[in-house]
Amino acid sequence: MYHQLSKVTGRLVAATNLQSPLFPVAPIALQRVDPPAIQYNTVHMSTVTEASACPASGPKRLIPGTNTPYAPVSEKIKKRQELFQKENDVPVFLKGGPFDAILYRLTMLLCVVGLIGIGHTVYIHAVPKKQ
Repeated sequence: MYHQLSKVTGRLVAATNLQSPLFPVAPIALQRVDPPAIQYNTVHMSTVTEASACPASGPKRLIPGTNTPYAPVSEKIKKRQELFQKENDVPVFLKGGPFDAILYRLTMLLCVVGLIGIGHTVYIHAVPKKQ
């Protein structure tokens, strides 16, 4: 049965036969469709194959979805990547050396000072001054 709002009372009322849809259709269950598989850096995403990107220097990796090859990585960056990927039980924010340790401790100190300032402000506003 179909319902509509009454123009007179503003309440929900049953629709008359004249107001029902012209061709009522029985509901059909939805069909399940599997989502498409995600494709990463496939031939379908690029118009140039890796082998034909630069035949003189060998195959180059292309940025996904484009014809642009990745920029070459310098030796300094490769050494930094090896340093940060090494398994040595040091947190990543301290792997940069002593300068990272100084920055970490300074950040923690500023956080503590900020929390003390917040506590002081709350105390000032919560406790009235003595007259």
